[in-house]
Parts: sequence; C-alpha cells; structure tokens
Amino acid sequence: MPDTKLVRRGFLKCSGLTLAGLLSLPTVMARAEGNKVAVPLAKLEMLKAKGGSVVIKVKGKLVLLIRDTATSVKAYNPICTHMHCVVAYSAGENKIKCPCHGSEFDLEGHVVHGPAPRPLEVHAATLEAERIVLAL
Repeated sequence: MPDTKLVRRGFLKCSGLTLAGLLSLPTVMARAEGNKVAVPLAKLEMLKAKGGSVVIKVKGKLVLLIRDTATSVKAYNPICTHMHCVVAYSAGENKIKCPCHGSEFDLEGHVVHGPAPRPLEVHAATLEAERIVLAL
C-alpha cells in the first residue's frame, strides 16, 4: 500500500508547480476576427526561431505555441488529458511533455507515452507575415 503522505506530497508539489506556471503566463493582446485570433509575432520573442515555444493566454484560453519550422507554428491546448497539468515542449526531444506524471505527446498531439488517456486538443494555426493566426 503506498504511503499516503508521499502521494499527497507529490500531488501538492505538482499542483504548486502548475499554479506557479499558470500565474507567470503572458497574456497576449490579440486581434479577434470571429473564431480567429491574430497574435503579433513581435510580442513572442521565444517564437522567432525554430524550436521556440511558449504558453500564452488568449481570449481566456491557454495555448501552447511551438515554432516547428521556419515557416510554420503549431498550437495546442496545453492541459494534459491525464491530471490537467500544463505541458511544455522539449525542443531537444521534439516532444511535448507533462511534468507531473511523465506523459509525452508528439507534435500532432498524439500520446506517445502515458498515462494520458487522450491526445492534446490541436488548434489550427498559421504563420502569416509577422503574426500567428489561431482558430480557437
């Protein structure tokens, strides 16, 4: 039988890390047109080059943006489908990883290593001139 103090401590640590991460997220002012939102690339320094990533808040929603090539960007709901922690991109491994329980996702959002039961929600995103256009 697992030690309940250790299980509780791990949960509290993971919850605290997730909360701290959420509080530090940049909120981006974006121009909305219907269900599409345009985010100026100038406001997202970390996406200027391939391999960059950032979690932002747009229209009250969290969005993980990954610059996967010089001419494209991918967008996801960054909430892990296992225990709802915020995932992060690992450029070195080219995977999206959950810091709480080790779930891993490919750049299509599919689970490559559980315990996550479902893929991440993927949002349509295009890189147009100096802005990222998201369909939320």
